[in-house]
Amino acid sequence: MKKFWGFCRNEHYSVGCSGGTVYVYGSKGEELAKFRHFPYAYTAIFKPNSNIIAVKSTEGFLGFYDLDSLSLIKKITVTRLGAQDEGFAFTPDGRYFCNIEKPVNSCQTQLGIYDGASFEKTNTLFADEQKTVLEELEFYGCETHVAYVLGFMRGGGGAFGYGFVGKLDIESGALTDIRTIGEERYNYLRWYKSWEMSGFTEKSLEWNPLNKLNNIGKTSIKAVFCAT
Repeated sequence: MKKFWGFCRNEHYSVGCSGGTVYVYGSKGEELAKFRHFPYAYTAIFKPNSNIIAVKSTEGFLGFYDLDSLSLIKKITVTRLGAQDEGFAFTPDGRYFCNIEKPVNSCQTQLGIYDGASFEKTNTLFADEQKTVLEELEFYGCETHVAYVLGFMRGGGGAFGYGFVGKLDIESGALTDIRTIGEERYNYLRWYKSWEMSGFTEKSLEWNPLNKLNNIGKTSIKAVFCAT
């Protein structure tokens, strides 16, 4: 099997992202399909309890595929601005798909909330927020629609002020329990989450600052939140 930027699997399929092509493999490693619907597709995730995947392009596209039928369900152009490399995730029940995006400029983030069945956008959070910058998010089954988020607050002149972790209710839009973390800890966590989103591939690590470390300790947004 090829070396991929991003890789994910469930009990039925494996998916590898090379940038220009998304490869789909069966349970025995046999190649089933190649998708080339948009460029710079480096990461993919499975919708929980399904054979549907979401693929994110750093060029500003989202793609949703049904692997049982090997077909594209929906392609979304979030923006034509590049550098769309922040986190994305399904809620554990698959009801929502959440994507951190930058449709206005490369310095301002928002959180797009999409219906997990139709993949139509149902809400946008933080669209007018210029101080709060979101980087990554993660969900856990015991708190289905509450995400642990990583981001930073801008200080004077728009520069990095301080990193934070917090909890976000995606239905109400409330960001609560914000806990400040230092820049070094913030950077380690965002680099780790970026590598995790790739499926911990060797190719992704080559371009990650973590590759300079002798030891890479496992972490998560929730773990940092609970320890802070």
